[in-house]
Parts: sequence; structure tokens; C-alpha cells
Amino acid sequence: MQASDSKLVIKGDDFVEFSNGVYCDSLELASGPDKKKVGEEARSRGMAWACCGMRGWRQNMEDASLMLPKGYLSGDWRDSALFGVFDGHGGEQVARFVVRRLPQVLADIPGHDAETALREAYLRLDEMLRQPAVAAELREMTLPGNEPQESAETCGTTAVCCLIQDNEMTLSHVGDSRAVLCRQGQAVALTVDHKPELPEETHRIEAAGGFVQEGATAMGSGKEYRVNGGLNLSRALGDLRYKSDPKLKPSAQLVSAVPDTKRVQWQHDMDEFVLLASDGVWECVTNQQAVNFVRTRLPPPGSRKGLQPVLAELLDMCCASTPAQRGGLGCDNLTVVLIRFEVRLGHLEFCSAMLLCACVCL
Repeated sequence: MQASDSKLVIKGDDFVEFSNGVYCDSLELASGPDKKKVGEEARSRGMAWACCGMRGWRQNMEDASLMLPKGYLSGDWRDSALFGVFDGHGGEQVARFVVRRLPQVLADIPGHDAETALREAYLRLDEMLRQPAVAAELREMTLPGNEPQESAETCGTTAVCCLIQDNEMTLSHVGDSRAVLCRQGQAVALTVDHKPELPEETHRIEAAGGFVQEGATAMGSGKEYRVNGGLNLSRALGDLRYKSDPKLKPSAQLVSAVPDTKRVQWQHDMDEFVLLASDGVWECVTNQQAVNFVRTRLPPPGSRKGLQPVLAELLDMCCASTPAQRGGLGCDNLTVVLIRFEVRLGHLEFCSAMLLCACVCL
């Protein structure tokens, strides 16, 4: 670890590509964590939701989140609610672009097969990032004081989404942002992190002419694996430098934008809530630890007490006191979305009154 007057430099998952093709895996951290929280919460008949995000030790906030209750999507998806967490890397621009564009892209896809629609939406977004006209929009997505990005070549994002329709939800994800269901107090993983060392991911990477390189994690606390020695994810939106072979389909590129999807039927007498979170959370707690932490602190259904303070407490617990405290873990951006089922009988219905709010946390 290297110290300076205003920042710390440790190994991490942001990379700078030099002309000789070598990657530098140094990550600049602030001299102390920024624990200011950004978020929102709302409640409708049978359901409540909240989001909370924190920059933590990182110099910039690259996470984003999305919460759209019923009535905010259009087209064939007007009766659906959409929630998501997006963990940007190489800049915040692609994550923010996806949050802005996903609702409209989804609305333009006809039909009622949520898995097919979400899969198509991810691919359309990834294709949009190749268009020259998007450069100005990516530049617009840059937060004040940050370096502008006009290309998705070296900038990308994870994407975990939950689309809710009546008695079921559909999950879609690329990357290592994760969805976990609390079912009678037990954590049920709804997604599997897309990491290069997974056999099917390694097979695709090698078939595309690439390789998976093993190396040390931040501050040597363990092992991790990277595509061509660079990205430590095997699927993402953006990161177009890993998707440059015109002979290969999107599903066969070094890094794929094709999401895994999963449809889950509600078990109304058992299912309590869903957590969507970036890997800054999951590198610090297991699925069950996160469920236990939230479940024991949630106010009773219908209570005037909010949900967001519980999420803020979770993020504070995950944020390291010093970069060395957990071997570098707990130094990432932290974002979590909670979807709570407050009535578990009949259909989950959403009221259309003005009590509802749409929230985009950028």
C-alpha cells in the first residue's frame, strides 16, 4: 500500500490500459471513508421498498440503483414494477446510462415473457453503447468533478434487476451484483455471480481466444481471477474492448452482455423480502448474514418507522474502518435495495395513488 497526502493506493478492480497492453491494478482510495448516504423509500398496498447507497472509501461513486413501482413503466410492462442495482467500473457513466435508458428500452419490447424481454433489453442497451451518438450522453452522465467518459470501451457496469408481476418476480443479472430472497428467515440465492473462474465462463473466454489469469485480491487477502488479466467479471454491460470480435455472437464474446434470468413464484406465506446489492456489500457479508442483519432490525409491517435506516446500518457495518482492517475488503462503493412483502395473501397489488414514488439513485 502506498500513501500520499490525500489518498491511498491499493490493488483493486479498476484498470488502466497502457500502450504495451499491461494493466495497472492500483486503485486510488480517499484518505477516509465518505459515509454520507443517498437513497429513498416508499410503500404501497402489500409492499414496501427502499434503497441506500454510500461512496465509502472510493474516490468516486460508481454505483446506481433503480426503483420503479407499477405505473411508471409503459407499454406491455405498465403493470410491472422494476428494481435494480448497477455497479459501475472504469467510471460511473455506463451504470448511469443504463439506469436512464433501461425503462424505455424495456417498454419498447412487446409481450409478457419477462425473461425474454429482460434478456433483449440488456442486449439492446449494450448495442446502444456502441453507437457514436451515445458519446455525448455518456459525457453527460459524468458526475461533477470527475473525468468525462465518452466511450464504453473501458467503462462498464454490472446489472441485477427484479421485475415484479402479480404473483411472480423475474431476475436478470450480469456481473457480481447479487439478489437474495429471505424465505422464512433463510437466505435463498436468486443469482450466481459471473466470475471468470466458473467453468462455463472459463470455457467461453478460452473459446473466444482469451485466458483467465489468477492473481491476488486487494492487499493480498485471497485469490481472484481476471479475463485476460484485466476485468474480474465475466459478464457486464459496456466493456466493449472485450467484445470486439465481429465473428462472435454476444453470448460468445470474452465478456458477455447476455444475462442469466430466473422466474420465481411467490410463496406468500413464506417470502419476506428481497435484497439486491453491489459486491461491496457481498464481499463483507454472506447471504445469510445479510438476511439475518436486515430481518432482525426491520420494523413491523405497516409501521411508521422507515426501512432506509436499516439499510444505512448495514452499509456502515460493511464499510471498513481502515483499508487494512479486512485485507482491503469493505473499501468499495456500497449500494443495496430492499423489497419487502408486507401482505402475503392473494395477489401483490400496487396502489396508483400519489403515495408512490419512482426513485433513481445515481
